[in-house]
Amino acid sequence: MKIKRAFTSVIAGFSIAVGCLAINNLSANAATTQNGVTNDQINQYVNNATLEQKVGQMYVSRTPQDPNQVKNDVSKYNLGGLIVYDADMKGLTQQQFKDKMKSFQDSAQTPLLVGVDQEGGLVSRLTHSGLVQQNGNQFAFPRKQYEEGGMKEVVDDAEKNATLLRSLGINWNYAPDADYSTKPGTFMWDRTFGQGYQQTAAYLSKVVPAWQHDNLVASTLKHFPGYGDAADTHTGFAENSKSLTELENQDMVPFKAGMKAGADSVMVTHVIYNKIDPEYPASLSPKINSLIRNNCNYNGVIVTDALEMGAITDFAKEHGNASVDVLAVKAGNDMIMTTDYATGIKEIVSAVKAGEIPESQINASVTRILQLKNKLGLLKPENLMFRKPTNNNNNTSTVINPGNTDHKNPSVISGNNSITISGVTYNNDKKVAFINGKVSDPATEGSMIMTATNANTGKKITTAVVGGKGVFAIELPMTNEVQNVKITSDDDSYAAVTTKVEAIKADKPVVNTDQNNKQNSSTEKQTNKQNNSVKDEVNITLNTEKQANSAKKNTQVVSKNINSEKTTVTNPVYKSAIKTNYQGKNVITISHNSAAHAVAQKSNNNAKVLPKTGTKENIVALFGLAITSTTALFGLALRKKN
Repeated sequence: MKIKRAFTSVIAGFSIAVGCLAINNLSANAATTQNGVTNDQINQYVNNATLEQKVGQMYVSRTPQDPNQVKNDVSKYNLGGLIVYDADMKGLTQQQFKDKMKSFQDSAQTPLLVGVDQEGGLVSRLTHSGLVQQNGNQFAFPRKQYEEGGMKEVVDDAEKNATLLRSLGINWNYAPDADYSTKPGTFMWDRTFGQGYQQTAAYLSKVVPAWQHDNLVASTLKHFPGYGDAADTHTGFAENSKSLTELENQDMVPFKAGMKAGADSVMVTHVIYNKIDPEYPASLSPKINSLIRNNCNYNGVIVTDALEMGAITDFAKEHGNASVDVLAVKAGNDMIMTTDYATGIKEIVSAVKAGEIPESQINASVTRILQLKNKLGLLKPENLMFRKPTNNNNNTSTVINPGNTDHKNPSVISGNNSITISGVTYNNDKKVAFINGKVSDPATEGSMIMTATNANTGKKITTAVVGGKGVFAIELPMTNEVQNVKITSDDDSYAAVTTKVEAIKADKPVVNTDQNNKQNSSTEKQTNKQNNSVKDEVNITLNTEKQANSAKKNTQVVSKNINSEKTTVTNPVYKSAIKTNYQGKNVITISHNSAAHAVAQKSNNNAKVLPKTGTKENIVALFGLAITSTTALFGLALRKKN
């Protein structure tokens, strides 16, 4: 039986290895098909570009709304790509949008990957923005397309949409969705193909070539290694408790099929997989990335999901505001999706120079990115030559006519355009507030940005991405005063709302007057008792001249240091005569009486250091020492006389 199992394991392992090798060859061929430049030219660029230029290619950023900023930043930071959302399309005709994308490309030294979330259904930026008119099931979820027209309709619509995207200036689609959800109503349910793991794999093997036909658009398998039934990472942490074996036999099956079909890229989710890497979200986890590179030898582009999502911002805060950009690169991602490039590029460059990230890894990522751009027909030899960044900050941007005759009024598509605040909650120590709310249009998921501003000062506090079903959660620090917070959307058709955030409540010490009086009275009585003890022991005479001199010497030492922060007594004879209580009251006596010495030694075992005392106690101690020394000297003089 054991032999049979071993043989079966060997055969299975061999099959997986062959399959992974096939995936590697297909994806590598897909990414290195040469159109405009050669591999040697790409390698020469990688070898000669500055580290900053190379890291800039690893960024795909949400498109800033100021066109001049886009042009400046694309040129200045050598950005690798942009992602467009509804806000970048609304109010524009298709020609105006094309012109807008062309102006961005003209500012880029190395042509941009321009990406979009065009999955279909509620995740259809083209139709939801109003840029393109609805047309039957062409822009529906693949689940619905399949139910009504079978696989033929799914494939046909993917081909038509890819052609449309490229005609608009978009060359990278963050689709198809390779996830499978087993529970209706979960965050990912509607977006999945919905036909089981094997059926989803079959769907991907056909739809990936459809999206990538004629090398017009790069497709993306998401969200690796399988989102499953996890919660919404737009608004916070989400977890998946499947083992690696379960993932390999279930959720990763569709991804492997898509890789084998030649998918140009893979997007990694922010879900935490407890049984693989319980600390890091998948997008920041080297262990998850290794499943892509090492388990299946996939050599296409790996990109993170947007790092502005709540799951990642929460992670950063819990880890001392660690640079998630650096962590994403360390994990093995080729491209990171975030707007934080101005800071992130510097942080990654510093990490490389510090030896935390090998420059060879950066070179490999940039090579894959350039190979993808070349496959899409974006590169020409002059694009790999270096030029100085251009400054487009001249405020001469073209005013675009907001009229659009190609579609219905976007406000009709977007519903009532309202923002509703459902409540404000606070963390345990009442230092952080969470403003929870919802926008009226659920299709704004992942595309709309909510901004919290101080309503009194107009100062921006923070932002958050709208999650599934239009829900959002804005986390902001509390202050010592009540804050009136204004919540706005990057879609100006939504009216702003204002809510209040409580002030930090200072923890006031509990004062018990009666108890304090009792404690003071007790302390005073104890001090008096100790003072009387000093007076009683003043009459004790020292038996030898050596003892008298020792007493005199120690009196001088203690008198000199009595007002210091801490006074350590090192003389063993004198040390045995220290009495210290735990309220910081110190009485110093000199005694060779056996009973007194025993008490002093016991006290000394509990306290080796004299804490700082008040003025009253210092005077008492000095007075006692002076009397003791005088008495000792007087006794010695009498003895000599006699």
